[in-house]
Amino acid sequence: MTDRTQYIAGLRQLATWLEENPSVRVSSDERFLVPLHTNTAVEEFAAQHNLTVTTDDKGNKSAQMQFGPITYYAYGYVDFAQHMAEDSERRARKWAEEQGLEIRQTEVAA
Repeated sequence: MTDRTQYIAGLRQLATWLEENPSVRVSSDERFLVPLHTNTAVEEFAAQHNLTVTTDDKGNKSAQMQFGPITYYAYGYVDFAQHMAEDSERRARKWAEEQGLEIRQTEVAA
């Protein structure tokens, strides 16, 4: 069984379990987030499924389709490597601040 087949089977099992257990809470986030990493991948996905592409103020693209109240939200970035580097720095700075530390750029001697 492929990873994709196992994943789909797991989603079906989850849906069945939720139907059989109406007292349990469901996710408060109604988005099914699918990172496609690049804007090109988002554009190709949108074209294949006749979806509108949305571009945010940083130039990152997304496309979405609705399944009842659930949104399948595919997204990408202008530069995924840059996004990851910025995210890593943001997380490191947050961690340092929580520890009472400060991250500073070192000066390179000439």
